[in-house]
Amino acid sequence: MTKTADIVLFEKVQSRDSRAFDQLMRDYSPELYNFILRIVSNSEDAQDILQDTFVRVWEKSHQFKGNSSVKTWIFRIAINLSYTHLKKRNRWSLSILDEVKSLISGSDPVQDTEREYNSTLLEKSLAFLTPRQHAVVVARIYQDLPFAQIGAALGCSENSAKVHFHEGKKRIETYINRQVG
Repeated sequence: MTKTADIVLFEKVQSRDSRAFDQLMRDYSPELYNFILRIVSNSEDAQDILQDTFVRVWEKSHQFKGNSSVKTWIFRIAINLSYTHLKKRNRWSLSILDEVKSLISGSDPVQDTEREYNSTLLEKSLAFLTPRQHAVVVARIYQDLPFAQIGAALGCSENSAKVHFHEGKKRIETYINRQVG
C-alpha cells in the first residue's frame, strides 16, 4: 500500500519536523479556517480555534493511528474545539449573513431586502439544530465533504451522518415554514 503525500508529511510532523508542520499548516489552514468560521460565526474566534487546533495537532500527533485520513483527524480536533468554544458561549448559531451581504450588489433594494430576510431566516433556523446536526449541515453544504468523511470526523458512521443531515434539513424546513406561514 502506497502512502499518500499527507501521510508522509504527517509522519515527519510526528517525528517533530517543524518544516513539515509549517507545510501542514499552510496546506490545511485556509479550508480549516473557513470550516471553523462557519461553525463559530466570528473571525477572531475562528482564528483562535484554528491556532488551538494546530497546537493540538503538534502536541497530539503521536496519537494519530492512521485509522482515518490526516484531514479527517485534523478536522475532528477543530470540530471538538469549536464545540467547546460554543458551549462556553452557549450558542449554536451559524452566521452566513456577512457572506450573503458581501454577495449583494446593492443594485435592487427590493431584492437586497429579500436576500437579507432569507439569510437571516436561514441563520435563525440553524440555531435550532442539535450540535451534531449543525456540524453535519455545515460540513456537507459549505465544505461539500462526503458523508463518510463527516461521519469519521464526528466519530459516527456514514449512515448516522446522513441521518443527522436529513434531520437537520427537516428542522430547517420546519422552522422556515413556520416563519413564512
